[in-house]
Amino acid sequence: MRLAPTHDLQRTTRFEYLRCPAKHGRLTSFFNFLREKDFIKPLTPQQIEELRRNVQTVNCANCGAPVDLAAGSACAHCGLPLSMLDMRQAQKLIDTLKNAGAEKPVDPSWPLRAEMARRETEASFSSFEHSSQWMDGAASGSLVTAGIAALAAWLGGRR
Repeated sequence: MRLAPTHDLQRTTRFEYLRCPAKHGRLTSFFNFLREKDFIKPLTPQQIEELRRNVQTVNCANCGAPVDLAAGSACAHCGLPLSMLDMRQAQKLIDTLKNAGAEKPVDPSWPLRAEMARRETEASFSSFEHSSQWMDGAASGSLVTAGIAALAAWLGGRR
C-alpha cells in the first residue's frame, strides 16, 4: 500500500504530508511539522528584498534545492515560498511551557463545594433510581422512548 500525498491547512498555513490510506498514520517532514505548528512563516516582501540585497542564493528549507533570489522568491523545484523560523511563536511556546509547571493556588472551599454537589446529585436521582415506572415504558416500547419519558418525568418533578 502506497502513502498518499495530502495537502492540509492549519489556521492559515498550508502544509503537506504522506498519509496511510488505511488510516495507520502519517509521515510528515520536519519542515512541514514546523509549518503545521506555526513555527515557520513565509517571508514578507520587505524581508525578501532585504535578503536579495545581501545574498544571491539560499537553499530551500523544504527540499534543499538552491533558490536564486534574482529569479524569484519561491523554490523552483518544490514551489515552496521562502520561509523563516518565527522566533515569536517559539518564545510563546517556551513561555507557555514555563507557566505550565507553576503552582496554582488551591481554592480552600473546593472540597466543601464538591461534597455539596455530590449530595445534591444523589438527592436528585434518589427518587428516580427507586422508581420502576420507566421499566413499564421499556416493556411496552423501546428503551430510548422509555428513557426519554423517564427524563421528562424527572425534569417535570424538579420544578
